[in-house]
Amino acid sequence: MDAILDFIQSNKRLFDAAYAVSAVVNLVGWGLGAMLLYSAWRRRGIKSVSIGPINFQVQEEAVVATAAAERNWNAREARPGVNVAKVRSIIGRAFEPHVFDNLVGKSILWVDDTPSNNRLAVRAIEKVGIDVEQCVSTEQGLAELDKRHFDLIISDMGRGANMQAGYELLAKVRERGSKVPFFIFSSSDRPEFRQEAERRGAQLSTNDMLELMDQIISRLGT
Repeated sequence: MDAILDFIQSNKRLFDAAYAVSAVVNLVGWGLGAMLLYSAWRRRGIKSVSIGPINFQVQEEAVVATAAAERNWNAREARPGVNVAKVRSIIGRAFEPHVFDNLVGKSILWVDDTPSNNRLAVRAIEKVGIDVEQCVSTEQGLAELDKRHFDLIISDMGRGANMQAGYELLAKVRERGSKVPFFIFSSSDRPEFRQEAERRGAQLSTNDMLELMDQIISRLGT
């Protein structure tokens, strides 16, 4: 033991230098790791990361947000609660690496004259990495389409006294030569409405929140 202590004492400068180098390397490593972690979190590329008491649960947040949107919409439509298993299945698919990579950075234009009705749905969609721009009229929607590219359009059907507003927006979008996917999301969902929407060039017509979320992920995630 004395020999070891003598050796350390006689080479104290070398040990001090080695300790200093090790401390710098550790500091650089932790700094780089923190930068990469922050960058991935900002891009919502992390499902779940725990560092001490901090717990980022992006996928779970998406599940909760989607369930809240479904519960709120079903309450308005006088339907029963939430199918949590279905919510988890849909959101789980969104966080499969190749699907999530395709979703991140995509954008949706949502046209509805009562955007507050879609607040929870928008939050859920944004949790899977998609940007949502909301407009309250056909005119505003077309103006936004002039400004930037959107990967999907969602529209309600009736706006004010115009109960065909959704179809009119769809027609104007198609007249421009745009083939952007177009979903109609409203309180009516009879089979003839789905057929008419498809005939006019829409890819979906539904009043089911989970079907909407599922089709968004299917359309934009592949």
